Amino acid sequence: MAHRRHFYFGIADGVKADFMHFRQCDARLNAQGGRKTASAFDAIGAAQVAKASFSGMRLLHRLDGKVAIFPMDPLPEHGSAVAEIYTRIYLRRAGMTGAKLRTRAELNRALAGLGSKPARLSFEPNDHQTDALVTAAGMRALATQETGAFEPEGLTREIALAEGWTFGVL
Repeated sequence: MAHRRHFYFGIADGVKADFMHFRQCDARLNAQGGRKTASAFDAIGAAQVAKASFSGMRLLHRLDGKVAIFPMDPLPEHGSAVAEIYTRIYLRRAGMTGAKLRTRAELNRALAGLGSKPARLSFEPNDHQTDALVTAAGMRALATQETGAFEPEGLTREIALAEGWTFGVL
C-alpha cells in the first residue's frame, strides 16, 4: 500500500481485493439477494462508486445542521431529510429484474408493482427518468408503510455514524 490506506486508486496501492470491504448495509443487501453491490472503497474502474461517494460526503458536510441526514440525524416531524438510495432495490421490489427501464409500459409495470398510479408521460422515458420515478414511488411506499425502513434490522447507532445506511435495505 504505497499511497492510501483505505481507498484503492490503482496498482500502486497494492492488491485490489485487499480494499474491497463492504459496509453492513451492503452485506445485508447482498445476503438478501441484492446481488453484488460495489464497494465504496474502490475508486477505480467502471464499477467504482468511491468518487461519487467523495462528492456526496462533501455535500453532506455542507448540509450538516441544515437538514436531517438519514440515518445519522433524528428525522424531523416535518420537512426534508437526505437519504442514500440505490435504485435497483426499488426495481426489484416492484417485481422487475433490476434491469434498466426505457419504456412507458415497463415504467408503469414497475409503478403498479409499488402501488403507484401509472405515469402519464407524452414521451418515452430514458433510464434516468424511470430510475427517478420508480425510486420515488418505492421510497414513498416504504416511508408510508410500517416496514421498519427508518429502523432496519442491523442498523445500530455506531453503524449509522460510521457507515451510514442505504434507505430501503431492510
